[in-house]
Amino acid sequence: MYKLSDTMRRPAVRSAAGLLLSFAGGFIFSGTALAGAASFADISLAGALDLPYAAAALAGAIVRGVSADSVGKGIVKTAAMAFIVIAKLFAGGRSSPMRCGIITAVSVMLAGTSVSALIGELPQKLIFYGFYAAVAGFAAYCGAELTASLRQEHVISLSGFSGGCYAVIYIVYIASLYSLSLPAVNAGAVVGIAVTALAAYSYGSAGGAICGAMTAFAAALVSPRECIASAVFPAAGLFAGHIRKGRPLLTALIFAALCYSLSVLTGAPRDGSDITLSVLIGGGIFIAAAPYFSDKWVSAEPVSERGSSASDSLRISFLSDVIDAVRSDAVKLSAALSAAENDSRSTEISTCGSCYRGSSCRRLDIEAADELAPDIPQSCVRKRELTEELEQLREFRIAERLLRLRRSRDRSLLNEQLKLTGEILRSVAAEHELRPSGRTAAKIIGLLSAHGIAPLRASASYNAANRLAVELYYSSENTGLSASRIRDLIADGLGLELTVAAPVSSADELRLCFYEKPEYTVEVYSASVCAESSEVSGDSTAVFTDGGGICYIALSDGMGTGKSAAVDSHTVIALFRRLVCGGMDCVTAVKMVNSVMVGKSRDESFATFDALRFDPDSHTLTVMKSGAAATLILRGGEVQKVSAPTFPVGINEAAEVYTAEYEVGEGDMVVAFSDGISENEFPFIRELLIGSGDIKEIVRETALKSASFCKSAHTDDVTVIGVKILRNKQSI
Repeated sequence: MYKLSDTMRRPAVRSAAGLLLSFAGGFIFSGTALAGAASFADISLAGALDLPYAAAALAGAIVRGVSADSVGKGIVKTAAMAFIVIAKLFAGGRSSPMRCGIITAVSVMLAGTSVSALIGELPQKLIFYGFYAAVAGFAAYCGAELTASLRQEHVISLSGFSGGCYAVIYIVYIASLYSLSLPAVNAGAVVGIAVTALAAYSYGSAGGAICGAMTAFAAALVSPRECIASAVFPAAGLFAGHIRKGRPLLTALIFAALCYSLSVLTGAPRDGSDITLSVLIGGGIFIAAAPYFSDKWVSAEPVSERGSSASDSLRISFLSDVIDAVRSDAVKLSAALSAAENDSRSTEISTCGSCYRGSSCRRLDIEAADELAPDIPQSCVRKRELTEELEQLREFRIAERLLRLRRSRDRSLLNEQLKLTGEILRSVAAEHELRPSGRTAAKIIGLLSAHGIAPLRASASYNAANRLAVELYYSSENTGLSASRIRDLIADGLGLELTVAAPVSSADELRLCFYEKPEYTVEVYSASVCAESSEVSGDSTAVFTDGGGICYIALSDGMGTGKSAAVDSHTVIALFRRLVCGGMDCVTAVKMVNSVMVGKSRDESFATFDALRFDPDSHTLTVMKSGAAATLILRGGEVQKVSAPTFPVGINEAAEVYTAEYEVGEGDMVVAFSDGISENEFPFIRELLIGSGDIKEIVRETALKSASFCKSAHTDDVTVIGVKILRNKQSI
C-alpha cells in the first residue's frame, strides 16, 4: 500500500489541481463579455476539457451565477455548458479535438434555440446564435487541440498550427479578462503586459511586437477606450525587445518607461492611472516569472529548421539505401567471380599415351587424385613422376580450399560490415524524440565563456519527458578539463540539478555530456569469484549512462579463464561502452563489436555478452544477450527467467542478439550472472529475490554459494550483478 500510494500521489495532485483550475476558470469567465455580448470563454473551456474538468467548469459558472444573482441572465451559457457535460458523459472516454468543437457548437445552438423559443425571439436570434455557436466551437476545438498536444508532447509549441491555436485562445481569454470589472486595474492589461514583456525578453522584438499586437486586438474586442489604452503595447514590446539587456528588471523598466512615454505622446486616456498601475503590476509579474521561463516548456522553433532537419534525415536514409544496394551488388559480383574461377580452373594432368591403362586413366582429375594414385601399376615407368605430381596437386587442392574458405569468410565479414554501416546511418536518420533548444545552448556557451572554458560547440535538447541533455565538444588536446566543475557552472546558471555522463573521445574531439536527473534510477552491486586455477577473472563488467541518462549494465565472459579470457571480455565491454556513448544503437553496437572480434586475429577468440538497458523515463528494461547465461527478473512479486539460445560474439560473421523489453517499477530487481553460476542455484536465487529486498545481500550470497551448487570442480569464473529500481528522492 505504501508503494502504491506513493506512486499515485503525483497524478492525484495533478488531477486535483486541474479540477480546481477548471472550477476557477468557469467562475471567472462566466461573468465576462466579448464584442458587446456575453463571452463564450467559459463555454469553450468546458468544451475543450475532458468530462471531470468540464463538470468542474460548469460548477464554477453556476456558483458565479448564484453568487451574483445572474442565473437568469446567463441561462443560455449555463444551459450550453450543461449540454456539453451531458454529451461528454454519453460519448465516454476522451474526445478528439474535432468532436469537442462539434459538441460545443451543437450545444450552444441547441441552448440558444431552446431559450429563444421559450421567450418568443426565435427568428430574430437564430442567426446570432448560429454565429455564436460557430466561434465558440472553433475556440473549443483550438483549446482541445492544444490540450491534446500538451498532454502528448509536454511542451507549449508556438510554431505551426499549434501557434495559431494559441493565438486564438490568447485573444479570446485576454479579451474576456479585459471585460472584468476590477477597481483601479485591468486584469486583461496586467496579463497582456506580463506576457508581452516576457516575449520581448525571451524572443526579442518579434516576440514583443506579436504579443503586444494580440493584446491590443483583444482590447479592441471589448471597447474603443481599452483599445486606445493598449495600442502602445506593440510598439513598447518592439522597442523593449530590441534594447533588452538580458536582465528582467532592466527590461521591465524599459518596457514601463516606453508604455508611459507612448501613452503621453498619443494622449491616451485621461484616467491614465489605470494603465500605469496595470503596467506596474504586469511588470512585477514579469520580473517574478522571467527567471523560471525556459524553452523546456515553451518551444518557438521555426518550421524551417524542422524541415531542414527532416531533409538531413532523408539524405542520410537515402545514403543507407545506397550502401545496401552496393552490398547487394558486391554479393552478386562475388558469386559471379567464384563461378568464373571454377569454370576456368584446370584440374587435370596428362598421362602416358602408350600405357595399357591409358583408356581408364587418360586424365587424372584433381577431385579424384586421392583415389587414382594407388591404382597406378607398379610396371608404370612414370609411376614415381606421376605420384609426385599427384601429391603436388593434392597440396594445391588443400591450399585452394583453405584460400576459398578464407575468401568466403572475408566476403561474409565485409558484407556484414556494409550492412552495419547501413544500420548505423538509418539509426542516425531515425526521428528521435528530442527537441533542440538553441536558446539554452547559447546560454551555456555564455556561462562557460565567462570562465574561460568555452566549448568548440554546444548542443542542448529536451527529450520526451522534458529532461534537459547537454553535449559539449572540446578539442582532444584539452586534457585538463574538469567535468564536475563544468557541470556545477551549468547547473548554477540554469538552476537545475545535473549529472555528468562518461566522457567520450574521438580522434580529434572530446565530448562531455550532462543530463537532468530523471525520476527513477538504479542501484547496482556486483561480486566476482575467480576460477580455482586462475588469479585473474576472465569476466568483465561495466555500469555507465549515455548522454541522455539511460543506464547500461554490461557483463561479458571471455572464452576460458585467466588473462586471455579477461582481454577478450574487456575488449567486448570497452567497445560496447564507447559505441553506445558515442550515439550508436545498442543492437548495432553489439554487431559492430562482433565484427571487430571476428576480424581482430586468426586465432579463435570469442566472449559472451549480456547487457541491461534501463530507460528511467519510460520505466522499461531491455535485456540483450549473445551466448550469455540466463537472467532472473523480479517484477510485481514474481520471478521471471530470461534466456536465449544464441552464439557468443566473435564466432560468426553475423552476430546473434536476443532482445526483450519489460516494464519495471520501483522495487523491482534483476540478477544477471556469468556461466560460472549453475542452474542448480536458480531456485536458491529465486528465494532470495522473493524474500529479501537487499540487492547487495542477494548478490553476495549468490556469489558465495556458487561453489556449493556446482557438481564439478570450480573451473570457471563467477560474476554476479544485481540491479534494483529506485526513485530519486527529489522526484517523490
